[in-house]
Amino acid sequence: MRQAGRLQELYEKYSGNADFWWIYIQEAHASDGRRPSRTVKIPLHKTFQDREKAATGCSASSSLKVPVLLDDMNDSASKAYSALPERFFILGTDGKVAYAGKRGPHGVDLTALEKRLKELTSGGKE
Repeated sequence: MRQAGRLQELYEKYSGNADFWWIYIQEAHASDGRRPSRTVKIPLHKTFQDREKAATGCSASSSLKVPVLLDDMNDSASKAYSALPERFFILGTDGKVAYAGKRGPHGVDLTALEKRLKELTSGGKE
């Protein structure tokens, strides 16, 4: 995640007023996939344990301390939210989508995300 530091700031500022989760989905550029990354060396997840190991490694090597959840091996969350390779959502207290960011990494707009968080939480922690 290119903007992990900025996202960590938002987590620290708003976590008292909003729940945050990072859902680890299938690897977009798996080392043995169709479009491998030159820098990330994570193979396709063949089992849930593979996905858990990859998520644990990514979380440990990141400055992002948001709690991590794992998508299932059918990629249910990823498909439901069109999240590949990354995307940000805010769900309202009614369970409905209150903010749907564009697909990342280029569509990620953390300024817009924060604006919506402010609207929904009355400004967050000051």
